[in-house]
Amino acid sequence: MKTIKEIAEEIGVSKQAVYKRYKGKLHESVKPYVRTVDGTIRIMEQGENIIKQDFSSDTTYAWRSMERTCEELVFMLKRELMIKNRQITELTAVIRMQAKRENYTWKSKSRTSAKPASQTSKNVLVLQHVSRLKAEKPPSIEEESLPLHRDNS
Repeated sequence: MKTIKEIAEEIGVSKQAVYKRYKGKLHESVKPYVRTVDGTIRIMEQGENIIKQDFSSDTTYAWRSMERTCEELVFMLKRELMIKNRQITELTAVIRMQAKRENYTWKSKSRTSAKPASQTSKNVLVLQHVSRLKAEKPPSIEEESLPLHRDNS
C-alpha cells in the first residue's frame, strides 16, 4: 500500500494532482482499495493502478513523463562524456610520457653509437634510464564518483 505522495513521486506529478483525481472522478472506483492508517490515506495496488492508468491517458502527464526521461538520459550522457574526456586526457598524458621515454632511449642510443663506450658505461646509462622511468608514474584512470541517478526531491 502506498500513500498519495509516493504515487505522485512515482508518476512525476504533484501530490495535489493525485489527491484531486482521487477525490474527484476516480473516487468511486478507487474507494474500495483505500485504507486510512494513523490518519494517512493508503492505497492498495489495484487503486494505485487505476490512478496511474488515468494519468497515463492524460497527454500532459505523458509529456511530463517523457520530459523527465529525457532529462535523466541527458544527465547520464553528460556524466559518461565527462568520464570519457577525463580518460582521454589521462591517456594522452601517458602517451606523451611514453613518447618522451622513447625519445630519450633514441638519444641515448645515438650518443652511445657516436662514442664507443665500455660495457660499464652502457650499464650505467641503462640504470639511469630505468631509475628515471620508475620516478615517472603515469596518472591513474579513475571514474569520478558521481551519482548514477539524480535525486529529483
